[in-house]
Amino acid sequence: MLRGTVAFLVLVACAVIGAELRSALARRGVRAPGMEGLSFLAVGFLLGGRALGFFPDDLVAALRVVVLFGLAWIGLVFGLQAEFRIIRRLAPWHRWVGLLTPVAVAAPVILAGVVLGIAPALALGLGAVAMASSPSALEGLARGRRAIDRSTIRMLKLVMAFAGIPAVLVFAVATALASPLATARGGELAAFELLLFTAAIGTLVGYAVVVLIRGVTDHMQLLTLAIGSMCLASGATAVLGLNPMPAAAIAGAVLVNRCVFPHRMLRVAHSLERPILVALLVLVGASWSSAAFSVRVFCLMTLVRAVAAVAAGAGLARVARAHGEVLRTRWVGCGLLPQGELSLGLTVAIVSFFPATEGVLEAVVAAVLVSNFASGWWMRRRLFAPPEGASP
Repeated sequence: MLRGTVAFLVLVACAVIGAELRSALARRGVRAPGMEGLSFLAVGFLLGGRALGFFPDDLVAALRVVVLFGLAWIGLVFGLQAEFRIIRRLAPWHRWVGLLTPVAVAAPVILAGVVLGIAPALALGLGAVAMASSPSALEGLARGRRAIDRSTIRMLKLVMAFAGIPAVLVFAVATALASPLATARGGELAAFELLLFTAAIGTLVGYAVVVLIRGVTDHMQLLTLAIGSMCLASGATAVLGLNPMPAAAIAGAVLVNRCVFPHRMLRVAHSLERPILVALLVLVGASWSSAAFSVRVFCLMTLVRAVAAVAAGAGLARVARAHGEVLRTRWVGCGLLPQGELSLGLTVAIVSFFPATEGVLEAVVAAVLVSNFASGWWMRRRLFAPPEGASP
């Protein structure tokens, strides 16, 4: 049974090897969109207490600091991509449909979850996961195929690019409601105060990095600065019982919009994004200690989410038609079903921080598999022609 430092080194080795292997396969054109994260969860399960025993349950709990830092880094990478200068160039109706369409997908999931007896904070967290669509399936199918409905593809990419913004905001509300400080006092004011603290922590950390980054050009110095700032955001939110991802996302957004050369930090953040996400998924996969499966959550994230996506897609098509852009494809909302790394990162955060989540991780992973398969099948038939040389 591995313990302590040796187990931590095993986790680091999994992160480095997994990230390098994925990059090597991608360079050779071997890629399974939306599946890489699930494979790392499976590796963690094999190394965990129910299989090989490399990561027993008590050690997984002891490595909570890895989860804290990993979620903060995922939030930083997401925030660094929220560049308002680019968003302002879009037409106003593009911004509105980009923000409101994911909300329309998540709202029925949240309401149905509350009706089924799921705690409001957890229902909001699942709603945030439901919003997080991934363009990786679209990008994967575009290789070697001819697009037959370019208008629909453009609109889907627009919505997917915006989806993370409301997802992180809703998740911030969910973590505030689930914080021990909010549940102990039992009042909405406490949750509101925690949201203000989240925004304040993220803003202060972001502006601190904006000041400190001036004159720094060396990659290692930027990396050290980014690591230190995420440690600060993680520690500050942990004291309040909050998840560090929303605060780190706010810090990243401040940095990319207020810094003179923000893309230097974005390159630095991307250099560690994949290894950290791999480590996070391996660690959470190793924490599976039971064969529990939440049927309620699975139904919410498959059936309810699919119906909501189809309805949201119909609304999206009507708004686009009103602005002179015709989406020829029926069932546009089916293109919003694929999920990727942000949804898995939010799921990891839910399982790591929310009480009474037994069976939730397994249910969401199964739902992601079903959604990715169904959406990929629909996209191949409706949005792209078969690859050249393939039989129709």
